Amino acid sequence: MRTTHQFVGKYPIIAKSEKLILGTIHPHFTEDFEVQFFYGNRSSIWKILNEAFDNEIGKPITVDGILNFLRSRKIAISDTVLECLRKNQTALDSDLIPQKLNYSLIEQIKNSTINEILFTSGFGENNAFKLFYVDILKQKITKQIREEKSISLDSVHFGRPILLKILVSPSGSANIQLSRSKNYLDVKDKYVGYKTPVKQFKIDLYKSIFKSVI
Repeated sequence: MRTTHQFVGKYPIIAKSEKLILGTIHPHFTEDFEVQFFYGNRSSIWKILNEAFDNEIGKPITVDGILNFLRSRKIAISDTVLECLRKNQTALDSDLIPQKLNYSLIEQIKNSTINEILFTSGFGENNAFKLFYVDILKQKITKQIREEKSISLDSVHFGRPILLKILVSPSGSANIQLSRSKNYLDVKDKYVGYKTPVKQFKIDLYKSIFKSVI
């Protein structure tokens, strides 16, 4: 099964962006997506951001609503894989066999005002951070990067320093792991009164990460 990216070419990085959300590639079948856009199969990231920013994206969530939100907040979105094969018919990174990586990211980032890149997956073989940092930038993941889940690139690569950081996964299935994390446990008492405390913590976390730059 060969998957060709449906959205990267249509939605290039806007030069005025300051933050970039970077993933791998969408699931193979996009016809039944909730919205025809990045992460449109379940719209989980857009639902979280919509709650974090008082329904700025709108209800129902639409491509136009997402695009307006991203432009106003100076956020770009793209993926690291342009084309891949799949071992199985799943959306798991572990089932990907990348065939063509998105090397155009280098020039697009250089020609933008992006100062922070947020990855939707980390250090696994086909995860977004690994594909970008190791396969595209040809750098080595160190023990410190694994521990801190971030690194500040110097200006050699893009002409200015850029922070690379792994974003907490927007998927609901990631909430179990998040509930055991030190970041959540340190502030757990703050969320005692919420019906879904871990979800609310994630919403607040996204709001702090994507806080207004306008």
